[in-house]
Amino acid sequence: MAKKGTSHAGEILRNRYVKDDPERKASVEAERVNAEVARLICTMRTDAGLTQGQLAELVGTTQSVISRLEDSDYDGHSLTMLNRIAEALQKKLTVVMTAKDPEVSSLRQAFHLCMQMLRRKQKLTIDQLAAKVEVDRNELVSMERNPGYRPSPLTLHKLSRFYRISERKLLVLAGAIKDGPQGFCDQASQFAAQSESFANLTAEEKTALDEFICVLKNET
Repeated sequence: MAKKGTSHAGEILRNRYVKDDPERKASVEAERVNAEVARLICTMRTDAGLTQGQLAELVGTTQSVISRLEDSDYDGHSLTMLNRIAEALQKKLTVVMTAKDPEVSSLRQAFHLCMQMLRRKQKLTIDQLAAKVEVDRNELVSMERNPGYRPSPLTLHKLSRFYRISERKLLVLAGAIKDGPQGFCDQASQFAAQSESFANLTAEEKTALDEFICVLKNET
């Protein structure tokens, strides 16, 4: 029997270039972290209605520095600079260590992205969603911006009802329930791998989200 292939470009590249090479895996993980930090800075800045130059002035640096920090290929982020940016934006910098289990990481990443994309699909601000769901806005912010954040079961219950998706699957994604169905965990990992968190959904992201919502709505 011929070996079943994969049509997912990211999977093909990982199989071809990463495989089980520890150094390459570490390099891929470092790139993922750099990209996440860059997206976080850009998202917080745009949410605050600031240009790169305006944020630079608040932080006491130059526009070119902010531009580099928002570049996913930049690997020179420092806690000192990130803390200065957080203070300028009236945010609190928190450092979180999460499990190295790749399945757990993928599930958390899928949850983190799904929460962002579901809200944006509804064209709601965080404040508007907090009012509709009756959830603390700070918890919604943490869910969207911190892949390691674990929300309360009550918040997940309210979100599952609002979005009309499976509460149990949402609990699995958020890490509140262990040992979810393997098929679902695989689908969540694929969703996390092919999705990116931008201010607006691309056509590909919308398709990926629509497909994953169908999975979440299915109770089985």
